[in-house]
Amino acid sequence: MQLANTVKNFIEQNQLLKNGDRVIVAVSGGPDSAALIHILTALRYDLGIGLSIAHVNHNLRKTSGQDERFVKNLADKLNLPFYSTSIRLRKKKKKSSIEELAREARLRFFIRLAKREKAQCVALGHNRDDLAETVLMRILRGTGLLGLRAILPKRKIEGVTFIRPLLEVRRKEIVSFLKKHGLKFCQDATNSKSNFFRNKIRLHLLPILERAYNPKIKETLAHLSESITADYACLEKQAQAAWRRVAATPAKESKRIRIHIDSLQKLDMAIKRIVLRQALKKFKGDTRQLSFVHMKAIERLLHTQKAAATVHLPSGILVSKYHRYLTFTRAAGAK
Repeated sequence: MQLANTVKNFIEQNQLLKNGDRVIVAVSGGPDSAALIHILTALRYDLGIGLSIAHVNHNLRKTSGQDERFVKNLADKLNLPFYSTSIRLRKKKKKSSIEELAREARLRFFIRLAKREKAQCVALGHNRDDLAETVLMRILRGTGLLGLRAILPKRKIEGVTFIRPLLEVRRKEIVSFLKKHGLKFCQDATNSKSNFFRNKIRLHLLPILERAYNPKIKETLAHLSESITADYACLEKQAQAAWRRVAATPAKESKRIRIHIDSLQKLDMAIKRIVLRQALKKFKGDTRQLSFVHMKAIERLLHTQKAAATVHLPSGILVSKYHRYLTFTRAAGAK
């Protein structure tokens, strides 16, 4: 299988897997994840990996139950362990879309499952078209270099490694592979509706850009992401070295983080912002909900003439300037 060889080369080049890894494959039943599990099954002996299948039923469509049964039958056919969960989403946060809530729910399930089953990683079915769409979405919504990395081949979240072996493969190649080998998959009717932002990008904006501006716009956007990923990795290394110079927090300290303001202010702006993100990540565990507006608020705090001042960030995080230090703490009662 030519596509399997492409995926194998991508896995090896990006060091996504190693011999002996136990891999949980997230399978929704759609074409991407269906192709992924078939390809990894074909490669498992060459790669020396163990596989299992995980499925999340969001109960958002009338066919959700059928999709779950399809994936369960697929696992049985491939003789692979099967894990699933059924959830019902309730939109509590005004700023959170159903898509975001569903993504968070899937993430939580995969992290818990991987830790429980002692799996080395979770494999996701994002493809090259997904990468291009995500880059364009983030440009339109506003982002920096970090956001333009878009979808990484490998990323660790809360101690669990998530890999995307299909990032080198176009969506049309995946569909062609499935049809050529007579492999079944589920059709998601919502993919043809324009009420989701990603679908608007996929169905309307990208075709216009392809016809009128650049017939290879998807590849251009994917190349932009790959180039920025390499550049940002270099900046992160510099920021990690800078962190050791600016941090004033003892290694055992977990309830607050302190940074030497004078040392921080000597850094280039790009490195300074990454250092501030590192501080928030070390303190909070992630940098979700942190926007450019919040970063600018911290920068204004650094330049204020007041001896003591505080900025309030999401999740009850307080960033305070007091004489020579910038301190990250949490408001009383905040989780």
